[in-house]
Amino acid sequence: MNRSIKNTRNLTFLALMLAITIVLDLTPLGAVPLGSISATVVHIPTIIAGVVLGPVAGLILGTLLGITSLIHALTRPMTVIDPLFINPLISVLPRMFIGVVSYYVYRFLYKAVKAPASSFIAGIAGSLTNTGLVFLMLYLVYAQEVVERLGIAFKAMLFSVFTTNAVAEAAISGILTMAITLAHNKYSKINKE
Repeated sequence: MNRSIKNTRNLTFLALMLAITIVLDLTPLGAVPLGSISATVVHIPTIIAGVVLGPVAGLILGTLLGITSLIHALTRPMTVIDPLFINPLISVLPRMFIGVVSYYVYRFLYKAVKAPASSFIAGIAGSLTNTGLVFLMLYLVYAQEVVERLGIAFKAMLFSVFTTNAVAEAAISGILTMAITLAHNKYSKINKE
């Protein structure tokens, strides 16, 4: 599979993933309600771009996702910690690694378990990369401020997020990444350039 982002088909795919990211961020489609929690799916196009197009495309789309997150925090904060995402160390830097990690997990596992399982696990890894790195940066830069704004210990918040939202987001990311990657790979084989 050609993973260069220099050809028209791959640039178009990258642009489509960016457009989907923006639509997901600007509409309620970016959050899947699951009972008492809501799973964010805005990062899934970045995961898919990394798996399908490679680490450079994943890095580019991850950076653009981070910039989208920063703009979101500036223009329409929804929670008490959203203003902290104005800092690019929180909003942009962690997102840069989503597609890169997804690609390398996919590539490493593809030789051992082939496409369906490797893309599913890559989706999970990308989602957990997003959650883990964002919370790591929040802890390193704003731990005390997060505690003051939320009124709970950082460890309690972290435990709550990783046992609810993160699990749901990882599962949804794995399923959608697997389905879309398989469809893309099948289409690419049929319509070779």
